[in-house]
Amino acid sequence: MADSKSTLFKRVISGVLGACFIIGIGYFGGTPGLELVCAAAVVLTVGELSRMAFSHWGMPTWVRWAYYTLCVGLYILLFRFPEMALTLYALANLVFFVFALWGAREKVSNENLFGALTTGAFGLLYCVMFPYFALRLALLRDGSKWFFFLMLVVFFGDIFAYFGGRFLGKRKLMPAVSPNKTIAGSVSGLLGSAVVGLIHATIAFPDIAWSYILIFCLLCGIVAQSGDLLISLLKRISNVKDSGQIMPGHGGLLDRLDGLLIAAPLVYAFALYVRT
Repeated sequence: MADSKSTLFKRVISGVLGACFIIGIGYFGGTPGLELVCAAAVVLTVGELSRMAFSHWGMPTWVRWAYYTLCVGLYILLFRFPEMALTLYALANLVFFVFALWGAREKVSNENLFGALTTGAFGLLYCVMFPYFALRLALLRDGSKWFFFLMLVVFFGDIFAYFGGRFLGKRKLMPAVSPNKTIAGSVSGLLGSAVVGLIHATIAFPDIAWSYILIFCLLCGIVAQSGDLLISLLKRISNVKDSGQIMPGHGGLLDRLDGLLIAAPLVYAFALYVRT
């Protein structure tokens, strides 16, 4: 019981400090601050994913570092040439497939090689393209409001899901993927996303119908929870408990940002839609 309380305390403190850090940078640093946050997310989450994935699949060490360099390079190019985003993303996948295939020649089994290739492609999408959409969101008119909307919907969904599952959860949601998640926690998370997101959007975007916002908050909450499950699946496959140790009580940064990253392109698309 003491260990459980200690874990809860660490989780709450690190979560609050992390959120305050991001909000503080965004508030005081404006767009450059949000750009810094997105860049840091790419650097740290790519490091965590590449360490998990390529170590598990037995890939040569140099492949992991080449992949890391490729991901960071792609993000820099996306920032520099946004009009070529789709082409750059396709080329990055092409480069990764070629060097990983030849770099692992006669060194790993076919199954491990295919696992590394698919996991690496997943990482290019999840840890580079999704943060890029978060950056694009921040660069919109009223971008900081939309960015904080994204954070509030995802983070408060996490908070409500954690406590709802802790005190009300009995039936497991998807035990083979994430043993601790419950149906009650999932429903509580959607409630938190809807309530907090609706309050923020009503104040920040009074011209948008509240019914649109409510439906979108629920959809965004479902997507964010799906991202949490996806990263849990990756950890199960990689035989690790956490993606890293940077946040006490949470694990790695990828553990904390999994829902936020996958929801970023959705919020970006919604923001563009309501502006037309």
